[in-house]
Amino acid sequence: MTDFTNLEELARQIKANRNYLAQIEEELKIVNMKLHELPLKRPTESTFAKMIGSPYDDQQQNLEKTKANLEAKRDELSNAVKTDTAKFINDMTSPELVIPLDPKPTFKDGRVLFQYRNATKFHNLFEFLSELLGLSAPLVVKDVMLSSSEVIVKVTNEYEAKQKFISSMSEIQKTLTIKKK
Repeated sequence: MTDFTNLEELARQIKANRNYLAQIEEELKIVNMKLHELPLKRPTESTFAKMIGSPYDDQQQNLEKTKANLEAKRDELSNAVKTDTAKFINDMTSPELVIPLDPKPTFKDGRVLFQYRNATKFHNLFEFLSELLGLSAPLVVKDVMLSSSEVIVKVTNEYEAKQKFISSMSEIQKTLTIKKK
């Protein structure tokens, strides 16, 4: 069984890994730049060190080792993001998905509002889901607004609101299923 709480955590992990991956990419750029410059500077630096009676510290091996470590970490993180994204899509499209809405909605301004149980918020989940769908948050699908804190349906009837909610979630799942393939 999959629920929004697990998906929230998975989306948070994907976001954290992406940020770390960006940091690794930046560090790798710097190391690559230094590796490129080193052969150009080596003759001058080694001659200068010799002239002043100081040992020359050749950083080639250290930089190559650092580069290899960063590339390995980049590949590991990249694979983790891909795997977690596939799991997110798979779980989000699962017929076993549990969405923790309070069963009793509130009615306001001609709309039906469903809150998440225990006033839970799912910021990471909706941010990542919006990105996958190519939409901005909050998601609006078939007169249903899905946000990190509530679901608002533009009808006045609770039964019709439930139907529209089911239809909009089905639409989201179909779109994600297409993206999965």
